[in-house]
Amino acid sequence: MQFSDATYLAWLTGFIVLSGLALFMQGKQKRLAVDLLLVFATLFVAGSLYTAFEGRKGGNAAYLEADKAELSLRMNSAFISIKRRMPADSALDRQFKHFSKDTYEQAEKCLSKAIAASPDSAVLHAKEIILLAEEGKGIKKPIEQLKSLGGSEENQAKGKALADLIGKIYIDQKISADQLPAMRKILEKNVPPGWYRDILNVQIENAAGRKQEFQQRLSEFFDNYFNYLIRVMLYVCAALFAFLAGLFVIVVQLIFLGRTPTDENHRQLIAAAGDWTWRAVYGVFIAWLSAEFIVAPLLKGATKQLASIATEHGALSVAFLTAGLYLLQNLPALLFIYLFAFRPAQLQFLEGIKLRLRIGNLGPVRLVLAGVLTWFAAVPLVVVATFIAAKLGSTGSANPIVAIVLSAAKESNALSTVMFLITLGVLPAICEETLFRGFLYTSLRRRLSVFPAVVLSGALFSLAHLDLGGALQLFILGCLFAFVLERTKSLIPSMVAHCMWNCMSFITAVTIFG
Repeated sequence: MQFSDATYLAWLTGFIVLSGLALFMQGKQKRLAVDLLLVFATLFVAGSLYTAFEGRKGGNAAYLEADKAELSLRMNSAFISIKRRMPADSALDRQFKHFSKDTYEQAEKCLSKAIAASPDSAVLHAKEIILLAEEGKGIKKPIEQLKSLGGSEENQAKGKALADLIGKIYIDQKISADQLPAMRKILEKNVPPGWYRDILNVQIENAAGRKQEFQQRLSEFFDNYFNYLIRVMLYVCAALFAFLAGLFVIVVQLIFLGRTPTDENHRQLIAAAGDWTWRAVYGVFIAWLSAEFIVAPLLKGATKQLASIATEHGALSVAFLTAGLYLLQNLPALLFIYLFAFRPAQLQFLEGIKLRLRIGNLGPVRLVLAGVLTWFAAVPLVVVATFIAAKLGSTGSANPIVAIVLSAAKESNALSTVMFLITLGVLPAICEETLFRGFLYTSLRRRLSVFPAVVLSGALFSLAHLDLGGALQLFILGCLFAFVLERTKSLIPSMVAHCMWNCMSFITAVTIFG
């Protein structure tokens, strides 16, 4: 179900008319107008959800496969850097040669899948040609294909520029002093940061006949990837520690802590304080989703360009733009909670969402610590969930933010990294925890016991992300965040855990692809 411009305007007009009637009518007529608005919004959201799920199918396939190829090539260069530091050994040389061959073949397969998912991408075709050239394979025909790519005018111009650059480096193997500045400009403008740009920065010096500069760049290339290997190994050790620590936290929870986090005498500490109905809860969510889908077409152009903006304008601009887009789509949810639930119940917002800095013998430090321990517990649970999802046929997350994060991670510097940690970590921790745990979960606990409330809130949290590839992992995280809220009676720990999870995901991307 794809909305045309006319259909979109019809939906928008309907919302304006029905919202006006619901706002100004009184008594039974007001209730009827609200009911009509809820039905109208439900139909709109149902159609938009279908469109969103269909649009996201395989949406990140090109990015994910291309980054798998790049990861293989980075590791290959890292291992070659080790070999260069070791004494000559013919048996070891054969092993490294066999490893490199397998790596290149795997990278080729990944790039072929990426190109199949995005056949007009000039950058992907260029990456494949660079890889073939580094393997010593013929590239004349692929270069001609790159020159004649379709797509937008910008993509066609990029294809021709890249074909010219790669041809001069690998086929002509000659770049004059006059041509060198222009070739470098093409390289910096059209090839994203990463292994492909790194290797071209080496080879361009060779093609220019600058032997001393070539040797220096080559040495720097392998030094960088030796340091990269050390960084990845340290990350793996940290990840292993987090996995084991998470298992310990889970075992302690299962064996030593009580199985029932809240008895009936203390239920009022976790259940919503107001007596709003299910209709009000449904109204909050359907209003939020309606607002998000109404705004989405207006933001579509900006969202599509985020990944390319990272290359052209830097990761910092992407971080600010992503933060603005996120707030525009998610802040209305907090407003709807206040208008539909808290204000009619005369309830303070922070108390309504259980944002308590102290509850019983738990002060701020212990609440933050509970959030940290929850993050540790999430690591092994999500690893297992990812393994199960892969066995069930999942090809990875379809959330478009993944492509943005991967692109931005390659461009990231210290300032943009901090901004992205705020954008991806702090903002979702505040908005999503307020909506799904502070409001939804506490509302469910008024009438449901712990287990069904945890499962239902976790399922809705997963569904709201519109990400079939990451649905199981999101469900696990949603359940875990709800459980720590139930355990501590404060939203602080789930906010901390959520923030840490998103921040660590970005740090992982920076570590591997930055």
